[in-house]
Amino acid sequence: MPYYLQHYFNPDFNHLNLKPGGSGGASDVYSLGYVQNVINGQVLARFIPLGAAGARPDQRFILDAPTFPAGPNTRVDPEHPEYLLAAANGYVFYLHGRITVKKLLNVRQDISFQTGNIFFVGDMAVHGSVRAGFSVQGNNVRVMGMVEGGVVRARRNLLIEGGVRGGAGSHSKLDAGGKLLTPFMERVEARARESIVVDKYCLYCTIYAGSNLVVRQQVYGGVINAYGSVYVGRQLGNKAAVPTQVFLGYDPVSIRQLEKLDKILKDLSQAVTHLNAVAGHLPPETNEITRKLRARRRQYADLLKKREQLWSRLTQDEQAMEGCRLLVPGKVYPGVEISIGRTFMAVERAREAVLFRLKDDEIVVENLPAALRGGHS
Repeated sequence: MPYYLQHYFNPDFNHLNLKPGGSGGASDVYSLGYVQNVINGQVLARFIPLGAAGARPDQRFILDAPTFPAGPNTRVDPEHPEYLLAAANGYVFYLHGRITVKKLLNVRQDISFQTGNIFFVGDMAVHGSVRAGFSVQGNNVRVMGMVEGGVVRARRNLLIEGGVRGGAGSHSKLDAGGKLLTPFMERVEARARESIVVDKYCLYCTIYAGSNLVVRQQVYGGVINAYGSVYVGRQLGNKAAVPTQVFLGYDPVSIRQLEKLDKILKDLSQAVTHLNAVAGHLPPETNEITRKLRARRRQYADLLKKREQLWSRLTQDEQAMEGCRLLVPGKVYPGVEISIGRTFMAVERAREAVLFRLKDDEIVVENLPAALRGGHS
């Protein structure tokens, strides 16, 4: 009895011959479908009777016996042996005639119009750069080139070996569920649930570190948020007193949510003001404007309550803020503003080899211990 091998993926998929996605006749050159994602337990193929395969079955997949061409990271379903399943998260394809799932995706070129944006369920290594306007997302992500105006998201750790720079008129964006490591960042919005380590400099960036931030050389311009401590090796701020803000002690994820809520509340407040002005010039029977006004007021009140609850959770962290430190073996320049919890300090004169911390509800400045000065003492 002949059998037909029915696939739940494209057996002829070729990542070198991609077609733009899109719907309704539109072409989306950013969505090329570079990879066929599968997750552990997903059906890859099954055997069916040849008679159920339609009028023109593919001759390549007509087999005399129901024996799967099973490759690495696949398994036959023990309860339903006519099904072949993925045994890991990864991408599926034929390799040497066998259905194979690879857990590591190697992209051996830049992320650009040749690849489109890439979303992958496993670990990813990009053997090139991420170009402006493109994005990649994976589990652990390693980019061997640069990120230039692109977006990279890692559910776990993120390593950018060539550094990160914003593109023309835009910031690059990085998001790591674990640690983030890179040699430099310039005009970047970066978030990591754990620590961020930058080998050289961090200029005009917005940083959210869920643990500590280490920058071995320079930081100036932008805003730094860190739940733990911040270490800047050579220079914090600059001689031109470029505004540089450092916030310590609050969970950056919650701070980010707070910023989004504040923006929404501001927009709603403007909408309510506008509707109030319009409603004041209309007769009472104009119900549509009145309905919109009431809805916006309710939404504003609900979001304001949510903001208050979020702020309440943030202030519960204040007991642990005395453990936060800003450590600078090099120089700190005027223009730097430091907040630890709700306590604020503006640096008014240049300092060297200092430590900032919270003591008795004030930010105090102390000489950095010799053991932490490294080559700057």
